Amino acid sequence: MHAFPCARDHLAVALDVATLEEARVLATRLDGAAAWLKVGAELFTAAGPRAIEETASCARVFLDTKLHDIPNTVASAVAAATRSGVSMLTLHASGGGAMMRAARGAAEDTAAACGVDRPLLIGVTVLTSFSR
Repeated sequence: MHAFPCARDHLAVALDVATLEEARVLATRLDGAAAWLKVGAELFTAAGPRAIEETASCARVFLDTKLHDIPNTVASAVAAATRSGVSMLTLHASGGGAMMRAARGAAEDTAAACGVDRPLLIGVTVLTSFSR
C-alpha cells in the first residue's frame, strides 16, 4: 500500500485581510483545514508580529512580504521572522545574490540558535501584477 501525502499538508490559505480580528475569524472557520496560513503585507503592517504569533497557534506561518533591501537589513528581518516562528517567507530576488545569501545565513544561524527548523525562503522573481 502506498502512502499518499495528506492534501492538508500542502494547502496554504491567504489571510489577505485588513485586521487581526478578520484573520482570527478566517482561521477559526478553517478549523485546521490548511497546514499553512499566509500573512501578507497588509495584515503584517496592520497587526505586526502579533499576526505571526496568533497565526502560528493555528498553522505554519508563511510570511509573504517579499523582503527587498540591502543584505544586512534583509538578514535582520529574516532573523526576526525566524525568532517569531515563521516557517516560510518570501524575498524579492531582484535584491541580488548577496541579499539572498545573507537571508539564508540569517535563517540558518537564527534557527540553530533558537533550536527550531530553518524557515523556507522563497525567491519571488516577477510580481504577477506587472505587465510586459
